[in-house]
Formats: sequence, structure tokens, C-alpha cells
Amino acid sequence: MNTRHGKTNMITNSDRVAALYKKHHSWLIACAFNLTSNKEEAESLIQDVYLQLLEMPDLEKIIYNTTDLNLFYLYKIIKSKFLNNIKANQKLHKVALKPELADNTAEEEYDDQEDENTEKLLLLVTETLSGSLHWFDSKLFTTYIDDDHSIQSLSDATKISKNAIFTSLRKTKLLIRKRAQDENLYS
Repeated sequence: MNTRHGKTNMITNSDRVAALYKKHHSWLIACAFNLTSNKEEAESLIQDVYLQLLEMPDLEKIIYNTTDLNLFYLYKIIKSKFLNNIKANQKLHKVALKPELADNTAEEEYDDQEDENTEKLLLLVTETLSGSLHWFDSKLFTTYIDDDHSIQSLSDATKISKNAIFTSLRKTKLLIRKRAQDENLYS
């Protein structure tokens, strides 16, 4: 409390934060920018820090050591607030749907026939790979699909020529397609 001419002046946290703003705002923004690498985020972070400082009960004792401002402590507050914001943002799982996508999903219904045809097609592919093909063609096709290879990467991995791989895959695909057409599973 300052007593002057019979009046009592009490310095509040808002007065201290206002003084801090006037004297050290650019330094605080620079500290926040070093953490965020974005001017808008840095300014937002410093505004959050000012709000936090306003709520501290013994602000004068906390941010001042003797008569000088404790800049290290202020930096620690900024860094702590920044890390807390990152953690809070990681916990949020935002799903941004375009309005047209949201409307279509609401109208979409489950199709039993399509599901049944997919199961039949999968069974047909499995039977074709295990019974109607030479083991080499079956293994090559399975490796190509399961390991998500390109013809080049499969050739590099197996040391089989690209031409032999292409011919084998083409033969397998044609056989599967023909059997699916015969079963009316593929048009």
C-alpha cells in the first residue's frame, strides 16, 4: 500500500499485469514466438498467460525477486502454458465432415445383397488361389496383393523377371474374373 497525501492506493494484479504489458510485452511475444513459430499463436498464448497472471493470489511475490522482474519465471509460465495447450489439443479428436458427406451417410443403408456378393467373391478368389492355379502363380499373386507390391518391387524382392511376374498376375486375374463372371458376381 502506498500512502500519499492521506490517500491509500492499493496496487492490484490488474495494475501489475498492465505494467508488465507496457514494459515487457514485446519480450513476452518473442518468447512465445520462439515456442510456437506463429505470430497469432504467440499472441494468443501471451493473452492466456496474462489471464493466468491476473488470477494468481500473490502475483507480486511470484514474478518479482526483490525489485527486478523474474523473467525466467515468466518464461517458465509461458512454456508451461504452451505445453498444456499442445496436450489439450492432442486429446481433441476433431472430425470435419463436409455437409454433403454428412447428408449422404445418413441416407445410406446397408445392402445385404452387396455384402453377400462380396463374401461370395472373396470365397471364389480363395478357392481359385488354392485349387485352380499352379502353386507358383497362387503364391506370386498372394504376395503381390498381401504385401502391397508393385511389379517392380516384387521383381526386386524375388529376383523373378518383371515379364514373368506380369504374365503370372495377368493369368491369375483373368481366371478370377472369368470365374466371377460365370457366377454372376462380376460384370
